[in-house]
Amino acid sequence: MFKQGMAVCAALVGAVSLTAAPAFAADDDHDSGFYLGAALGDFSADYHKPGDVTDQHLHFNRNDTERIFAGWRFNPYLSVQLDWSDYGRSTASATQLGLTTKSDALAPAVVGTLPLGPVELFAKLGEAFYNVTASDDGGRLVDSSGHDPVYGVGIGFTVIKRLNLSAEYERVKMDRFSNADAVWLNASWRFAAPR
Repeated sequence: MFKQGMAVCAALVGAVSLTAAPAFAADDDHDSGFYLGAALGDFSADYHKPGDVTDQHLHFNRNDTERIFAGWRFNPYLSVQLDWSDYGRSTASATQLGLTTKSDALAPAVVGTLPLGPVELFAKLGEAFYNVTASDDGGRLVDSSGHDPVYGVGIGFTVIKRLNLSAEYERVKMDRFSNADAVWLNASWRFAAPR
């Protein structure tokens, strides 16, 4: 279901961008400069509980997975970006009643973009500095911080020259988590570069 959601998001972005291509024409004045944005997402992961042989699949609250980000575009092809992502709270399967986790991350990244007319394909590679907590009915199990690679790919387009909309798939590595994936719907405003 998670990967199906990503496919639907990508198809929707692509269809809208192709049917409204004249409105999304690029502008050289906005090929570089500062941008600021926010995103809503869906996060899924398996959690390895200390002492357990198998991982527990976690169901995260879809209403509280969010991200804010800022970046600088050097040109249409290369950017640097800083994300703060709140992956929300989760509950485990019925066999692990009482198990909850919460995680967030600050992630500097390099973003490569391939403009294809009104559509942009992009890939991101960075390092996530994260915090993870996990508790059950007996109290706190894990409270850890660390850093690991994060990467993502996506498709987007720009409306009215400055508003960029995109769908993104992101893979995250975190302590105690495996198969940690996020799908994001991003919106950012691109400011003109100072002259």
